[in-house]
Amino acid sequence: MRSFDHDYAEEIIERLRGLSPETRPRWGRLTRDQLYGHLTDTLRYSMGRNGAPVNRSTWFTRRIVGPLVLSGLLRIPRNLNFPGRGEIPVGNLETLQAVLEDYLNLVQADELEPYPHGWFGDLGVDGWARLHVAHFEHHLRQFGA
Repeated sequence: MRSFDHDYAEEIIERLRGLSPETRPRWGRLTRDQLYGHLTDTLRYSMGRNGAPVNRSTWFTRRIVGPLVLSGLLRIPRNLNFPGRGEIPVGNLETLQAVLEDYLNLVQADELEPYPHGWFGDLGVDGWARLHVAHFEHHLRQFGA
């Protein structure tokens, strides 16, 4: 699996830069700008900047599903809807890039204290890195980027 580092962040931004406002996803209903907002919010969530997560985890999601996703053996399913998710915010590439850099700088300085994941529990920095790669790749595939 890829490393969630500055090189990968630059690659992500370049891949996303190729999307136009008219780009439609291969599945789902996200717009390009909602994709930017969603990815930005996910990074902020893992950093503890979007409020305390609701613990919806179970033994099964923490011990079976989470490890399968983090290992790359199970891809994030298409059209997955989480209860209570609400509206998907719109965002922009510049904000996503800034939050990516902020996240990676905190990791590099060993100052990131990530929140637990709402379904997979306490992932730590390494688990979140693997989940972010899986999540970004899921949405990059969704938009053909």
